[in-house]
Amino acid sequence: MRILLSVFFIAGSAALLAQVHQPDRFEIELTPYEDEYNVLSAEEEGVLVYREMSEFQSGSQKWKFTMLDTTLTEQWEKEYFLDRDHIYKGYDYDENNFYFLFRITERGSHDLMLIQMNASTGDTLNYRIKNLVPLRLEAFEMANGAAIIGGYFNEDPVVMYYGLESKKTKVLPGIYGNKTELVQVKIEKDIIKVLVTERTFDKRNTLAIKTYDLQGNYLDNYVFKPEEDTGLIFGRVAEINNEGSLICGTYGARKSDYSRGLFIAQHKKDEGQVMQYFNFADLDNFFAYMKAKRQERVANKITRKKVKGKKVKFNYRLLVHEIIESEDSYIMLGEAFYIKYNNSQSFSRYNVGTNYYGNGPNYNTMTFAGYRYTHAVVIGFDKKGNKLWDNSFQIEDVLTYSLDQYVHADVIDDKVILLYLYNNEIRTKIISGSDVLEGKLYDEVKMSFADDYVNKNNYSNIGGLEKWYGHNFFAYGVQKIKNLRDSGVKLNRKVFYINKISYDGVTPDAVEISKLSEGEVKIP
Repeated sequence: MRILLSVFFIAGSAALLAQVHQPDRFEIELTPYEDEYNVLSAEEEGVLVYREMSEFQSGSQKWKFTMLDTTLTEQWEKEYFLDRDHIYKGYDYDENNFYFLFRITERGSHDLMLIQMNASTGDTLNYRIKNLVPLRLEAFEMANGAAIIGGYFNEDPVVMYYGLESKKTKVLPGIYGNKTELVQVKIEKDIIKVLVTERTFDKRNTLAIKTYDLQGNYLDNYVFKPEEDTGLIFGRVAEINNEGSLICGTYGARKSDYSRGLFIAQHKKDEGQVMQYFNFADLDNFFAYMKAKRQERVANKITRKKVKGKKVKFNYRLLVHEIIESEDSYIMLGEAFYIKYNNSQSFSRYNVGTNYYGNGPNYNTMTFAGYRYTHAVVIGFDKKGNKLWDNSFQIEDVLTYSLDQYVHADVIDDKVILLYLYNNEIRTKIISGSDVLEGKLYDEVKMSFADDYVNKNNYSNIGGLEKWYGHNFFAYGVQKIKNLRDSGVKLNRKVFYINKISYDGVTPDAVEISKLSEGEVKIP
């Protein structure tokens, strides 16, 4: 074991509180020009690996599907030819069936194609969804034999219901034409919930939940009422029961897209609204991702402003990704980021104001370089919405063109495991409430052969990490591997891989550790 930054000196001996296990691996060798595969979780049934192939037949393109069980052992493989005028838009999994949504681009049609694939056999059924208007698709969920499809038409949100048995389509009422934005479509138990942005009567940002039964019939609409001079920006829905709703998200100034903190709001029928706000400056560990000196400066700034009776305002971009329900509490997981731009110079050959070509002025331009993630935020709430604890997890190096969820969480007893994949490493942190039980650890993605080697300097971060079933995750991606020693193995190969990731929980001889700094431990 090689210590990089910090060493934790603890009286007595203790094993690591949790360890990353990678018991199974699956890989497919790719040609130099082949792209990665897609991976879709089937929970306890396994995973489906699929992608478009470079083979065509009578206006159709071949798709290859491979089903793996939870040990990543192949169960079946199917190949289907799909019309090239079908544009792939999304997927879901529900009750032992995969669902794939396509837009049909044949002339004069705005219809959709839904393909149902049985996870046990690979057999398929096709459903053509009649649609009269072109939709920019944003959301797709399956439940209880119904497809819920959300998108935009002329910048207005539309959510459609399609029944697989009835083969009928209808638009959910109360959404289209409101000049709102779709935030989330969620199906919990026997309720469809659509979370949208709205404006209050005095033009402040807020959120509203519209609820429907599983036949698409309208049930209720509730608009959350933020406090004065405050706007609700973004949120996620958690289920409490059929009598109300709970959302957790970010708030800011009246019309701002920057958040100043987090809120949790409950609405129960006949009881009204309960909403609590948590300024970033009032959280115990929100700034713990910073280096020590910068964190100290921020803490001093907060103290000075509070002494003077001034409001402390920090502006962040933060997305709430999920709300995890445990026995007696909720755990919210979000990620903070900022938009990164690159400076570039453009050079004009024509000198403005003259009649000749020559050395003209330079123009500095800003080009979008992606979203730079800074840290994940984890907060525990009780069932009444009171904050119990907060913690954070530094995200290093991640720069992406899409706002995807990188950090995932798993709850084992009173421990929360935080992890993400980057640059062929599984990066992990273990917390218990506000306490850090294990600082950030780096585990290499386990390879197929002992002497397989991935050159990180040439590593393109293709792939990711997803929650699977129970306390298991899977990592996946493309690797360019070199192997100089193992016999019967190519010197160089490009593969698409899936690794199963699991944890052994808390070891019996682990000692109690409280409030450790986030050190870094390298396990080769």
